[in-house]
Amino acid sequence: MTGAALLTLATLVTSSAFPEGLVPDESGFKGAVKVVSATEEDGFAIVLAEVPFLDVYGKDQLGLARLVIQREALEKSGSLPAFCFVHYEMDVAGAQGIAREGWVHSTAVYDAAHPIDTSVGNGNNLARAILQWVRRLPFVDRSRLHIDGGSQGGYMALAMSADNFPVTSTTADVPVVNWAYNFSYFVKNKPATKYPVAFEESPLPIMCMVTGLADQSMAYFGNDLGADAWYYLSPIAYLDRIANPVLVTSVTGDMLVPMEQMSRTHFVPHDPTRFPEGYVRDFDTLTVCKKARKVFEECIPAEETFIHVEPLQENSFEVTFDLFQHPEKKPDKRPEVKQKTWSKDHQWSLSYANEGPPLPGASHVSFKWAMVGNSFWQYYRDAVPAPDILNKAKLKRLMERYEGRLSNLPKLKDGTPVHRLNYPALEQRDVLMGLADYATLGETHRARLLALCEALKAPKVFREAASMAAAP
Repeated sequence: MTGAALLTLATLVTSSAFPEGLVPDESGFKGAVKVVSATEEDGFAIVLAEVPFLDVYGKDQLGLARLVIQREALEKSGSLPAFCFVHYEMDVAGAQGIAREGWVHSTAVYDAAHPIDTSVGNGNNLARAILQWVRRLPFVDRSRLHIDGGSQGGYMALAMSADNFPVTSTTADVPVVNWAYNFSYFVKNKPATKYPVAFEESPLPIMCMVTGLADQSMAYFGNDLGADAWYYLSPIAYLDRIANPVLVTSVTGDMLVPMEQMSRTHFVPHDPTRFPEGYVRDFDTLTVCKKARKVFEECIPAEETFIHVEPLQENSFEVTFDLFQHPEKKPDKRPEVKQKTWSKDHQWSLSYANEGPPLPGASHVSFKWAMVGNSFWQYYRDAVPAPDILNKAKLKRLMERYEGRLSNLPKLKDGTPVHRLNYPALEQRDVLMGLADYATLGETHRARLLALCEALKAPKVFREAASMAAAP
């Protein structure tokens, strides 16, 4: 950041006008973001903005995003790393808790005019546009980007980590990593859930509640569960493009994202006597898409993988459907908050919560847990990103983004490839800015970028980015 920019930012932060003017309105290009409101609450700036994006058909759409920034943290450092919560909306209180740790927090926001869409549909495209906008903010440290999400958002955290750069770290809680399996699981179990009955009448109530997600996604990609589209939508198809440290959390009792798609050994089989007739979750039985017949552990290097199995916590209790409907009935005695176990020496940390077999009334968990990943993202917030967050697969994807031609795109039900790019000028700007940001991390980073550019015959502007100072 230039001296003039720092002076302007300091004036905005310390002036009585804060937070108005902190986040600039953009103009003069396709995809420019407009600030809707900027307010201050208990020392936090809360900014709502309209984010244009291109949908799965390449048509113009408009989404909403919210930023939360702690005034004290920004005054102290002048620039802040970005914590991007993807797909689902995090409430302001939750965002303030993270911003208090020294982050700019971003999340999508949904209302009647800007409804949430399935994560494999327009949700994916909106997340890309929000991330690129966050990286354009003048007070964001672009070399520190953490991506976080759970369930569909866990899938999105992995998907965004594969295509964006530089990414410092990722936390994905109970992520869908294999859509071919997960949607087959929903569809084949419709008779067992009695979908589409009211979820209260279903023997598998919470699973019944989310089964419609398959129908929403098939509206885009068709109902052939053997189609390659479901593989190319899945993180298992592009894990080579995720080069940053990742903490993945999965739960043995998960009824919505079965852990069978993560591992062939660490899941716990269900008890058929407790489930309606016909209920099935076997991975090989359900995965009819041939390309998708591999679990997550089989797709990442063993030498880069750390697996920790967490036993059920003391004072945990079964989260029955009755407790789901009436949380006020939950016992007063709860598990104590515990940091998740992960490894600094491995790229992939897989945290498996072992609560035994899944139970019919469960959601993502069958028992109450109190585990958090703060130590992971706090560590990578401060650590210098390793040079190998850029690899050949990532640079190849950045070249494709710059040239506007992505490979291995899933096909929509009409046979055309899904659109997964933002506005062309913004894609090119984000790619070059990211490469320049990476090059400023150190001479080793710069040398690695140049070597990879040479190996892949990258465009001349990529090599030039290695010599650029980070753009203001």
